[in-house]
Amino acid sequence: MAGIGFELNKILKERSISAVIKTFGYSAILSSGPWVISMIIILAIGLSNVYFFQDGTPKETMLQASVTYVSALALSSVFTGFFQLPFTRFIADRIYEGRFYLVLPNFLGMLLVTIGTGFFIALVLAMFLFETQSNLFILLYTALFVVLSCVWMANILAASLKLYKHVIIFYLLGYITIYISSMFLKEQELIGLLISFIIGNSILFILLFLGIIYYYPSFNKNNKKFIRFDMFKQNYGKFYWKLAWSGMLYNIAIWIDKVIFWFSPLVGYMVIDKLHASMVYDFPIFLAYLSIIPGMAIFFFRLEVDFAKSYEYFYRAINKHGTLRQIKRHKQGMIDAVKRSIHEVLFVQGIFNIFLFLGAEQLFELLLLPKLYLPLFYVDVIGVQLQLGFMSILAFLYYLDRQKEALYYTLFFVLINAVLTWISIQLGPYFYGYGYSITLLILFVSSILTLNRILQELDYETFMLQ
Repeated sequence: MAGIGFELNKILKERSISAVIKTFGYSAILSSGPWVISMIIILAIGLSNVYFFQDGTPKETMLQASVTYVSALALSSVFTGFFQLPFTRFIADRIYEGRFYLVLPNFLGMLLVTIGTGFFIALVLAMFLFETQSNLFILLYTALFVVLSCVWMANILAASLKLYKHVIIFYLLGYITIYISSMFLKEQELIGLLISFIIGNSILFILLFLGIIYYYPSFNKNNKKFIRFDMFKQNYGKFYWKLAWSGMLYNIAIWIDKVIFWFSPLVGYMVIDKLHASMVYDFPIFLAYLSIIPGMAIFFFRLEVDFAKSYEYFYRAINKHGTLRQIKRHKQGMIDAVKRSIHEVLFVQGIFNIFLFLGAEQLFELLLLPKLYLPLFYVDVIGVQLQLGFMSILAFLYYLDRQKEALYYTLFFVLINAVLTWISIQLGPYFYGYGYSITLLILFVSSILTLNRILQELDYETFMLQ
C-alpha cells in the first residue's frame, strides 16, 4: 500500500533542496498522523490559555480535558488496534489482485463494525469511568471515542491514496479546527473542549472519508453490494488473528507504562473521577514522543519507497521465474534497504536528540515545565528513539509476513514494559523512565537479530518451505 511513497519519490527526483524539504515535510506529517498532531494541538491550546488568555480556561479544566482526550485516544487505539492490521492486510491483498472495487464496500462494512462495537464499549467505559459527570459529558465522551476510532480506520486507507497533498490538508484542517473551536468555547470549559475535539476529529474523518470515496470505485459488474464484510468471510482467506492480536498488544504496550504510573499511589493522582494522571511522568514522556517526528519522516519514506521497491522486485523475480543471480541481487537490495533505513533513522534522530538535549532547558522554560523533569525527559527521549527503531523492525516483519514473530515481540513489549516500569517506580525517582527505555533497548536489539536471520534465510524459506 505504498501509494503515497511512490508519489513522494517523484518529488525527490527533482533533485533540489526544495524538493527534499517538501518530500520529508510531507513524510513527517503523514507519518505522524492523528496521534502526534493531536498532542501538538493539546499543547498549543494549553500554551495559548497561559500566554494569551490568562483569564481563560482554568489550568485544572485544561488538565481534565487533556486527560479525558488522552484516555479516549488510548482506549480507541487499543480497540481499533484489533482491526487495523487485519484490515490493512485484507485491503493490500485486494489491491494486489486489482480488485479495487472491493475496497470501499469493505471499508464501509468495517466502519459499521467499528461504530457499532465502539459505541457499546465506549458507553460502558464512560459510565464506569465518570461516576459523577453529567449525561451530556458521558454522551460527548462516547461520541469522541467513536469518532477517534473512525479516524484510526480511515487513516489506514489514507496511506494508500496518491492524493497525499489533500490528505495533509485534511489533517491540518481537522486539527486547526480543534484549536479555533477551543478558543470560541473557552467559557464552556471542559464541555467546550470536548466538543472542540469532537468537531475537529469529525471534520478530519469526513474529509478522509470523502477522499476514499473519490479514489476508490464502489460498483461495477463484479460487485453489486454497497456494504460488504468480506474480511470476516472464509471466501477471502481466514481472518488474520495473529495480526489482530499483535496490533492490539502493541497499542496496549505503548500505554501500559503510562497507566502504571497513573495508578501508582506513589506518583499518580486522580484528575476526574476514575481517570488518573502522573504529573511527574506524563509531561516528559509526551514531549519526548513529539521529538520522533524527524525519525518518523525518514522511516516512512525509506519503508514506502526503498524497501517497498526492493521487496516488489524480489518477489516479482520469483513469480516471473527470474534467474538465481537476479533473485539474490534483489534480496541483497532488500537487505541494503533495511540497513539504510535503520541507519538513517537512528542517525537523523540521534542528531536531532543532541540538539534537543542542548536546548532542553530553554524548551522547558518556554513550556513552563519544572526543570526537575529534565533527567526523566532525557531518558524518555532515548527510549522513544529506541521505540522508533523497534517499530521499524516490526514494520519489516509485517512486510515479510512474519506474523508469529511480530506477535511474540508485541506480547513481550507488554510484559517487559509492565514489569520493568513497576520495578522502576519501586526503586525511586532516579529510575523513573528507565523501565520503558530498557524494555525498548532489549526489544530493539533482539528484533534486529531476528530480522537479520529472516532476511538471510528468505530465499531458502521462500522456495523450500512453501
